Amino acid sequence: MIDVIQEKIDQTNYWDLLILDIQSKYFDDEIYVYIEKDAVTCWKLSFISCYKASYETDTNWRGEFKVKNTGPKSGYYGQDISLIEYADDEHSIQCTLDLSIMTMNIVCKDILVEEIKMSDTSFFGKDN
Repeated sequence: MIDVIQEKIDQTNYWDLLILDIQSKYFDDEIYVYIEKDAVTCWKLSFISCYKASYETDTNWRGEFKVKNTGPKSGYYGQDISLIEYADDEHSIQCTLDLSIMTMNIVCKDILVEEIKMSDTSFFGKDN
């Protein structure tokens, strides 16, 4: 299963593509990562039934810069997205994401990869 999901993620060709937004829903039970594809569509990675998630950003060296003031063009780009079986539960997936100025570690039960129209979602609380 993990190999199939990894292949779907790799088929998005996310490397060096702009990360448009990261959103969490339902008390972090679901986490969404949006990756730019073109001017009309984007990739949505949905992390489902999340057990835990952690991240580190560049806030320790970027000064007074506020990401919320820049919107989706804030400098986050896909560098690496890797999946492995979570050591403590063979039914869970551990995903590490390198998004240039942010790294994430998410443990979840499933990951969905879909292409969506940007007009069907909003980033930074604004319609696209």
